[in-house]
Amino acid sequence: MDNAEEREPRGGMVKLISKEGHEFYVDRKCAMLSGTIRAMLSGQFVESGGEITFKELSTPILERVIQYLYYKVRYTNSDEKIPEFDINPELVMDLFMAANFLEC
Repeated sequence: MDNAEEREPRGGMVKLISKEGHEFYVDRKCAMLSGTIRAMLSGQFVESGGEITFKELSTPILERVIQYLYYKVRYTNSDEKIPEFDINPELVMDLFMAANFLEC
């Protein structure tokens, strides 16, 4: 096993941690849709070992962003009808700021 494989938790997964400490295991392909996460995993932050803590993102916001990343992977270039990605109006501003920060 090479060093990259040893650093990644659960194979091709990335661990994203909210400010409250909630851990999400996300498929690396989905996580890499975020420019910020991609930079953290492949650039000067490669020592993170496939684990990133977001001290500014709450659990509900990080969870919804992750759901969007999976949604985007599933429906990009899809021939099936794309369902609406519903967003709770109370979360709109926080999600907008998170999406801007994460570049997704």
